[in-house]
Amino acid sequence: MDAHPTDHPLQPHQVGLLVIFILTFKDLPTKNFDSEFLLYLLRMLLDEVSELTQPKSFRELREILSAAPKSDEGDVRALISAFKAFVSIRQKLETTDQMINFFSGLPMLFQEKDEGTEGGRRSIFGFYCRRCCISFGKLSFSGVTQFYKEFLLWIDGKPNNAYKSNHKDELNSTDSQIFQTQGDRQNWAQPEAYASWIKGQTIGDETLAKENLRSFFEQRFHEGNDSGVRQLGLLNMVRYHYIHEEYSAGRKLLSEAIHVSRNTGDKITLQQCISLLRRFPSVNERPPINEVQPNLNPLDILYDVKKLMDDTNEQPLSASFLKIAESLGVFDLWCDTNMNTTRESDQWAQHAVQAIVWNAAGCENIGDIEADVAVAFTSAGSSDNNRLTALLNTAYRRARQGNYDNALAILLNPAVWKGLTLPDYKIWAQEVWQVLALRASRRGQDRLYRDFLLPRQPPGERNMRHYVYIPRPRSVPIGKISDPLHELLRLRVCDPSSIMTEQLLKSIWHSEFLFRIHHYRIAVILLADAGLQLGLSKSSQKMIEDIMPQIVTGNDIEIRAFAAFTVARCIIAAGHSVSGLQHAAWWLVIAEKDYMVLQLYRSVLDVQYLLAVVYNSMGAEQERDASAQRFKTTQQIVEDLEASVADAETGAILDMVSRVGILEFEGSNKLEA
Repeated sequence: MDAHPTDHPLQPHQVGLLVIFILTFKDLPTKNFDSEFLLYLLRMLLDEVSELTQPKSFRELREILSAAPKSDEGDVRALISAFKAFVSIRQKLETTDQMINFFSGLPMLFQEKDEGTEGGRRSIFGFYCRRCCISFGKLSFSGVTQFYKEFLLWIDGKPNNAYKSNHKDELNSTDSQIFQTQGDRQNWAQPEAYASWIKGQTIGDETLAKENLRSFFEQRFHEGNDSGVRQLGLLNMVRYHYIHEEYSAGRKLLSEAIHVSRNTGDKITLQQCISLLRRFPSVNERPPINEVQPNLNPLDILYDVKKLMDDTNEQPLSASFLKIAESLGVFDLWCDTNMNTTRESDQWAQHAVQAIVWNAAGCENIGDIEADVAVAFTSAGSSDNNRLTALLNTAYRRARQGNYDNALAILLNPAVWKGLTLPDYKIWAQEVWQVLALRASRRGQDRLYRDFLLPRQPPGERNMRHYVYIPRPRSVPIGKISDPLHELLRLRVCDPSSIMTEQLLKSIWHSEFLFRIHHYRIAVILLADAGLQLGLSKSSQKMIEDIMPQIVTGNDIEIRAFAAFTVARCIIAAGHSVSGLQHAAWWLVIAEKDYMVLQLYRSVLDVQYLLAVVYNSMGAEQERDASAQRFKTTQQIVEDLEASVADAETGAILDMVSRVGILEFEGSNKLEA
């Protein structure tokens, strides 16, 4: 695909840049500038000449120069003052003739004798000045007059038409140019339609997104008859459907995109289409895993970790770590071959994924470090999904530890929700709701959860069995670890004697084989609890004491509280010696503190009651009375929480989540203003 001839419409801000070039390289000696200021100035000019950002207004250029280091020194102050005076309409550019004279003297900036300097003929600054001079030379007198009017509007900071793309029509062309090249006569592809497509995708406007995506790829990209980019339009549309979970529509377009990519010989787009096809949820079959290939995006390899983490696929965590290593190798290959991912921040995606895998392996401290790396090196207030994922996981982990206020503070920080796209906003809102639901379920606020939280649940999928008992549909595949453990926990509450020992042993075997250490610890404690019901108190005590060094660190205080309560019951059941009761009381105090932090008040009642019994058996009347008094206080808290139907704080948080969604939608609608 050959590059098309480009046009270069002259814009008002380019006059301001040309003035800075003249003042820097001609009117004032460069050697008298401070090196720190000169570096600042050249970087600013390079950013503007590259035209990768929105053009600056006159006021912005003036403020950038005034903010330069050493701006109060003689030569620097003289340059800034000269720039303000030169561009001022009351000084040297008062009329159209003066504008013509200004561009007539512009060739002195790129004379042949300046070869090799910053402003030399073949430098990037020299090319830019020559291009501006040629663009002005093609203007007719009426074009110069119109350009001067637009320049005056730019000086005053008023809107003008110089920055709007105009449709070129050979039959009804304007007389703004006296000389026209091939690039000036034809309409070539412009980015405005793609920007509107991104806007529609951000706010969830499907009609706006589809129409502008079609308009963008229907433009003229080169001089050939076939644009050769139709597969790119289809791929972007498939991604839109995939993000919004419209899988049936996405599959139809994806098959067409694969067919077009093969016909055009676009191997990179074909690989992306195939990788995206493997992301779609599969029914009654194991999801396919990507093989390492040169054109494979490293993010697609990282997505395979999600498939491997699902315990229904029966893959150990070592396979997940292997995929992470493969993604690092492919990412290095992309960097070495000058291939780019979507954004620069994608290099931190593997840290966000590693945080999840390490937490599943029971190494919570390493997971926290990986999450901190992903947050530290990504921009706050951006739409970066890597940063959002790390923050959401960190917040939920804090909530699991009982730090509900800290978790909500992380999620409600404007730096987290500012700039989110609509799909990411749904994930964020769902996570805020999950923290509130976790707190309500732990407190025993069943009415608040059922009558207040559930009707206000944001759209999205999450395992609700973490909070309430929901029978598993037959169409949903049975997990090897988590689903049996949920069933066992419910059976333990209903009827301790009916715990399914065989199913529990299978969960322990799968969790150990798949290296899901977090679930393995829970399963071992449940097995000890089952052994206690069968009278195997000493074996159950030894079982928990063997695994206690992994739990006592407090990386998951809910597991520590459950283990401490269980081992205390085992000690009590094993014998009634005073030392044994003291040891049991020590574990019960730990369990009580942990359950109070988690606000698991029903479990606190069980611990406090048993602790009072232990103190009574020890003859410690003062400690017994204190424990009994705490039991009464906790019982009153439970009764008050059970009676509450609505909560002012929870309602205010959910209202804020709704207002954030409105603000994000309105902010996206103002992108083109």
